[in-house]
Amino acid sequence: MNIIKNIRSSHSFLVASALVMVLVLGACKDEDEINVGPPTIERVRNTDPTTADSAFTSATLGSTLAILGNNLLGTQQVYLNDYPLGVNTAYVTNNTVIVTVGDSVPTVATDPNVPNTLRLVNKAGEATMEFQTLPPAPQVLQVKNQYVQPGDDLTLLGRYFFFVDTVYFPGEDVYVTSGFTTNSAGSSLTVKVPDNLDFSEGQSIRVVTKSGGSSTNRNTQIYADKGMVADFDTNGALEWPWGWGWGMSGDMIRSSQPGIASLDGNFGGMNQAFPASYGWNNDKVINLANWEGAQILPEGEGYEPSAPAASFDIRLEMAVNTTSSINGLELQFWYPDINGNELSYNVPISNFVRTTDGSWHTISANLSQLSNGSTRLNTYGDFLAGNYDENGNIIHQLRLVVINTTSNDIPAVVGVDNVRVIRAIN
Repeated sequence: MNIIKNIRSSHSFLVASALVMVLVLGACKDEDEINVGPPTIERVRNTDPTTADSAFTSATLGSTLAILGNNLLGTQQVYLNDYPLGVNTAYVTNNTVIVTVGDSVPTVATDPNVPNTLRLVNKAGEATMEFQTLPPAPQVLQVKNQYVQPGDDLTLLGRYFFFVDTVYFPGEDVYVTSGFTTNSAGSSLTVKVPDNLDFSEGQSIRVVTKSGGSSTNRNTQIYADKGMVADFDTNGALEWPWGWGWGMSGDMIRSSQPGIASLDGNFGGMNQAFPASYGWNNDKVINLANWEGAQILPEGEGYEPSAPAASFDIRLEMAVNTTSSINGLELQFWYPDINGNELSYNVPISNFVRTTDGSWHTISANLSQLSNGSTRLNTYGDFLAGNYDENGNIIHQLRLVVINTTSNDIPAVVGVDNVRVIRAIN
């Protein structure tokens, strides 16, 4: 017999499969025609006829189980972790009961003390076996700080980080199988970044648990060393700390701010009571521009002008140190297009910055979200085009502004680093 530890949720085998299973395993008789004794459970498998010789000791929510044994006719109820699954007599024979694991069955995701048992009850008694009900496959909703290097701690935020087996990184056979740290809610996972990262075929993180693997998307990526606009260290079209545009003083571009340690070299810092009701001051502005007209935005392979604007994200790291609530603080992305339209998009900072202890988080905005009414960027070339200054010369710029939408000032120290444009999807 092939012993398999886990049945995973599948929509491939529906009611028709269950009916086939019943017919294969034995014709149904009226309960009154057979005297059944106490039930016994021999094994559990799924309803796929090709797995007839398999046995399982665990299943995920959403799975359909075939319980095999003796004296099962007349089964009144099947319990997983003491939760009733419900029994349809059409799917019961003397040797088989077919049930579905509903989403309400307790798992370690909802109760760390679940008994991990399957229990079947009929008129003559009951049978119990050890059986583990697993939460759904893991979901990575956010990479806390995407700007990581080998040896750094990487924290993932999401759901169902239980029974973690492997975390896969970009590159062939680049993965970690031990040393994970997770919280009791299964919503946070920290792992050490391995060596030999290779971004030639992608830049996503993937988590595999006993329940399955997480999907990959633009929210599961780490920095792939491309698209940097402003790292506050490296001179190019922008020169630090003074020749880069306007806004915060060059004195605030340094390697530390109160309560915020450097992520990588220098970073821009804002230390103030952010003024209430959309109040303005230049120290909460980072306006990236080269007044001579040099291109500050990334070009070349992967940044083709014809590519859709929706394929790109503007990303940066932000750290906040405050004891005040940051609900109501927003980061505005602002860009003037070639036709003089001021396009903008505001992101609630608390959507990305989950803790205000000075640790770094990645904030992201899709390029197509910058808008002015119905006007948006259609292609990456629209972003590269820049706009005209008052003398009719082309200038390229990108502005970040911290905005307080509340009616009270919010005191905080805010760090900003590694403003970049990422090709998030191909």
